[in-house]
Amino acid sequence: MLALVRRRSSMLALAPSRRGRRIALAALMVAALAPLLAPRPARAEDSPHHMVLPNGKLDESKCGACHTKDMSLIASPLETCTLCHSEWEHSGAHEHVTAPKDKVAALMAKRAKGAVELPTPDGQIYCGTCHLYHDPKVLDEEWLKVGWIPPDTGIAGAVRASVLERWAKLDTAGAKQPVGEFATTGTRQLRLPVSDGSLCVQCHGDKR
Repeated sequence: MLALVRRRSSMLALAPSRRGRRIALAALMVAALAPLLAPRPARAEDSPHHMVLPNGKLDESKCGACHTKDMSLIASPLETCTLCHSEWEHSGAHEHVTAPKDKVAALMAKRAKGAVELPTPDGQIYCGTCHLYHDPKVLDEEWLKVGWIPPDTGIAGAVRASVLERWAKLDTAGAKQPVGEFATTGTRQLRLPVSDGSLCVQCHGDKR
């Protein structure tokens, strides 16, 4: 999926000079594209979702990213996720996590018995409704074998080209990192594949 641009706070500050205002405006334009983008990935070993040490033992220090000492969540399910991830992490994410509970309940009631679990704590969609968050070496939740990346053609390709053009116009002189970059591997942490629509049709039905 397309990744959320990493912005430098200095670029968001409204500088008094014409050049500074131009840079700030350009940065805000890229920020407006956030629903189409996603964050630069951290090293896999740094992620709290990777919970096993090289020696095969559980890295208990990772648990505290989401859990208290009694293993309760440190906040609501959605708020726990958004401590690290944005509600605009990828296209459509915000619309899903803010969906009215009555509509969510109606969709879930129509799902077939025995279908893959799509948890909705308190009747609300959150990141974990579609994504797996525990290391498969810790819990019996297998990640997908291959992550999915939108194609470079069609609508996805046009969006990619437009975003790259906007990034190229930003003044990144002196930046230690590029303004942003697209994901190259895709997430494997999904309850079902999205490449063939298997995940989407669980709630939205097959509209092909």
